[in-house]
Amino acid sequence: MTPPKPCTAKLADKFIFNDKFIKLDFEFTQPGEVPIQAGQYVSIQVSERGDRRPYSICSSPAITHGFELLIDVTPQGLGSTFLQNLALGEEIKLLAPLGVFTVPQNSEEEALVMIATGSGITPFRSMVLDQLQQKSDQREITLYWGLREERQLFWQDEFSELADEFPNFHFHPVISQPLPEWPLCKGRVTNCLSVHDLPTNAGYYLCGNAAMLEDVVSFLAERGVLKNQVHHEKFY
Repeated sequence: MTPPKPCTAKLADKFIFNDKFIKLDFEFTQPGEVPIQAGQYVSIQVSERGDRRPYSICSSPAITHGFELLIDVTPQGLGSTFLQNLALGEEIKLLAPLGVFTVPQNSEEEALVMIATGSGITPFRSMVLDQLQQKSDQREITLYWGLREERQLFWQDEFSELADEFPNFHFHPVISQPLPEWPLCKGRVTNCLSVHDLPTNAGYYLCGNAAMLEDVVSFLAERGVLKNQVHHEKFY
């Protein structure tokens, strides 16, 4: 693991997906490059008095000159407000990289199952891009992503295109309050998990709120998944 170091980065681009999620692209200014592993995060100074907030990176680790963040702006807390109000070209102070929520290089897991809700998708986008495009991972990789409403969904085209390009990758969006015509998984992510086969010798990677983690961990235990097969990152 690369030890974290103080860095600066400037906002290079901003994408507004919907009224809940935005993506911010940063370019490192000091140093010019920072190696980051898929699943890691940065700690950003979000106030003059030195308050910090952690944000997982959603970009591929093949990008070393910068990083991308997915921000849920609805809490309107100190961190999300600071980032939402950044102007293009404005510089931030941060520590990077941080975290050990990564896919082990020499793992004996025969498959990877990634389960997210809301902005918990962030580290998994980085992991999926890395495992498929950079590491040429041939294992079955399945991504479940739960959101409340269809209008909150984004990246579905990107994940669907990856599933077309890589036959070992499978993507299941789950909507808890869908419109009647929604054709895919409905309800909680556990509802979707219950109708799919769960591989036995797999690594299960979870990211979301505390209630989601508790539900999914209990569900997996009932399905015979061992505790050491479950890895998770709690967002809020």
